[in-house]
Amino acid sequence: MRLTGAYVFDPVMGFQNRETSSHSPTQLDGCYLIPGLTDLHFHGCRGEDFSDGTADGLATIAEYQLSRGITQICPASMTLARAQLIKICEVAASHKVSATTGADLVGIHLEGPFLSLEKKGAQNAEWLQSPNFVLFKELNTCANGLIKLISLAPELNGALDFIRAVKNEVVISLAHTTADYDMARTAFNSGAKQATHLFNAMQPFGHREPGPVGAAADSDCYVELISDGVHIHPSMVRAVFRLFGA
Repeated sequence: MRLTGAYVFDPVMGFQNRETSSHSPTQLDGCYLIPGLTDLHFHGCRGEDFSDGTADGLATIAEYQLSRGITQICPASMTLARAQLIKICEVAASHKVSATTGADLVGIHLEGPFLSLEKKGAQNAEWLQSPNFVLFKELNTCANGLIKLISLAPELNGALDFIRAVKNEVVISLAHTTADYDMARTAFNSGAKQATHLFNAMQPFGHREPGPVGAAADSDCYVELISDGVHIHPSMVRAVFRLFGA
């Protein structure tokens, strides 16, 4: 099949109008062709919440995401009781084995319960706790190894030891934190590799106190943005691209 008329993404030149290969042409005038996307941080869609831990809900989420060009998903949980987190992990593990349609469930993002009370945002304070290696291992066993990303506050008791212990199993992302520059930098040096929704639920990027944003800029890590024009100003999105690169 030959696809004609579409704009194809080139990493250097941007979107270019060109044909792709093969035989019978399919007209895609005005369309844009990109690789399938991977969503690392979302909580649900179509009225379904990943944290509800239902098989039908997760199937609906996966189907909708695929319909929007997202071929791989790593949905996020919230700060919840141990029993509910176990249920979420078990449902995800079952879905991974049995699903035949929808976006591929490539992981679970634990956004909590290892977060700061002061920067909890929408997280439930009742179930916040310090990083717990035993709980993580229990959950990841229930998930059949699907936990791939953990957002945590590095200033919590035992957080740095936790980062060092799991850094080769999962990606650690700094989030919902009161950490200053030095603490965040220590966390990155200990094995953290990402910052969750940069600027939000963390210390601001000040010229004397650069906080986690400055620490991330001085570290080898990825950063995540909520680019909706509400959580952070569009000017800041442009500034982050200049600061961190594409």
